Amino acid sequence: MMRYSLNFQSPHDIIDFVKIVNEFDYDVDLISGKKIVDAKSIVGALAISKAGELDVIAHAEECSDFLKQIRPYLKQDQVS
Repeated sequence: MMRYSLNFQSPHDIIDFVKIVNEFDYDVDLISGKKIVDAKSIVGALAISKAGELDVIAHAEECSDFLKQIRPYLKQDQVS
C-alpha cells in the first residue's frame, strides 16, 4: 500500500487521473480528512477534489507503474 499527496490544477486533471486509475486492477482511494472515495469514480473524485488536502492510497504490494503514471499529479516535494 502506498500513500501520496496530490495536487490537481483543473477538473481536466481529475478526469485524466481517474482514467489512469481505472487501468489498474487494484483498489485506489482518494482521502481528504475523514472522507474517502473510490478513485475510480469520476463523480467521487470530482466531489472530493475540492478539499484542501488530498491523498491517494493504492491498495497493492507493487504499484511502481501506477506511481509513474500519476507523477504529474503528485505534489512536487514527493517527486524524485
